[in-house]
Amino acid sequence: MAKEFETLKGTVDYLPKEQTMREDIKKKLTEIFNIYGFPPVETPILCMYDLLASKYSEGADILNEIYKLSDQGKRELGLRYDLTICFSKLIASNGSIVMPFKRYEIGKVFRDGPVKLGRNREFTQCDVDVVGVKSMMQDAEFMNMIHDAFKNLGLEIEIRYNNRKFLSGIIKTFFGNIDDATMRKSIMLIDKLDKMERKEIKEEFVKLGFVEEKCDALLNSFKLSYDELLEKYYDEASDILRAGFDELKELKDYTDGTPAENDLVFAPYLARGIDIYTGTVWEIFLRHRNVNGHDFNVSLGGGGRYDNIITDFIDNGNEYPAIGMSFGLDVIYEVLNKMNSGEEKPIVDLFVIPIDTKVESFKFANALRREGIKVEIEKMDRRVKKSMNYANKVNIPFVTVVGNEEAANGKIKLKSMKTGEETEFGIGDYVGIKKIIMENK
Repeated sequence: MAKEFETLKGTVDYLPKEQTMREDIKKKLTEIFNIYGFPPVETPILCMYDLLASKYSEGADILNEIYKLSDQGKRELGLRYDLTICFSKLIASNGSIVMPFKRYEIGKVFRDGPVKLGRNREFTQCDVDVVGVKSMMQDAEFMNMIHDAFKNLGLEIEIRYNNRKFLSGIIKTFFGNIDDATMRKSIMLIDKLDKMERKEIKEEFVKLGFVEEKCDALLNSFKLSYDELLEKYYDEASDILRAGFDELKELKDYTDGTPAENDLVFAPYLARGIDIYTGTVWEIFLRHRNVNGHDFNVSLGGGGRYDNIITDFIDNGNEYPAIGMSFGLDVIYEVLNKMNSGEEKPIVDLFVIPIDTKVESFKFANALRREGIKVEIEKMDRRVKKSMNYANKVNIPFVTVVGNEEAANGKIKLKSMKTGEETEFGIGDYVGIKKIIMENK
């Protein structure tokens, strides 16, 4: 009886074509991270459960999504659900770290939650964070890094941004000094403004005890531009609202005239849900939501300023202001996969087929590899026609046959599998061979 090999829902096997694209995404992102001065780190996937639970209060949804296990010592462990808590531990356990500290990390995380586009049970998170900097210059630098990263990926994006001080302040303008729990619920509702009907949101606000007219006035304010909101509310603003306005203006001052300027879209209702954020918040979307007939109205990444979480986590009397974000590597891959449907980048540049010249062909292939050419050799003693068919199937763009005659004469012919054209080279003309391969990539 044949075995059934089932892949767990929410996990994915990536074959060479797919994984090559994913590795290319990582490479293009890390190129930009390095330009902006972010070095890599790596933290453990397996953590103490108490560490994973320390970021959230009891009953938080994320705690129900942690994969729990125990070791032989019966200690409670878990698989990490994001990289932020591991980043906090890294700072706490390494007293020699010099501030400000920057890092990026690309690694697997796990959540036992609902599966949907861009949200698997096992997925790769790509985080970039800075700790130790309060300046809004850092917030603005993130905006330009985001622009450069997605430009390097060939994607046009918009960055929807807001400020949590502004959002809390504008809510208090209409609802007064509400308690923290009600403020949290209000922010969660407002964050759904582009996902739920306005009528539904108003009904939820009324359940919280707010007058419908004030709900209408608050929701109407989110249709205004920054300048309109500034003119209408700044003079009578509370301290927290004024601080939000000022930080938004400072962000705009830094980014005006920079590459990120045209990507930025002020979204006064944006909260990013999680209540760890203290200042700037943002979400990244495709500028044009449709890709080859596929709807991608989904976040490609997001982040914000979280000045309290590491401070509270370490709790040693020092402040650890922080700002960071996650790039949605899995959903970015889905977008690029749809954009490049039918296209496959070759993994190998040249396929060498020996005919009674295995030793000579082996040495020839190794010499080409030292020149940076990606080479594979026929090792299965197939006929030339079958070897050619194999090269076609696995998308190798060039093939050469090395027989006794070629070895004796010192000449080989490089065949383009796309055009059928053959070009003759000296068997030692590695530079010439490389040149034609690179020109046809």
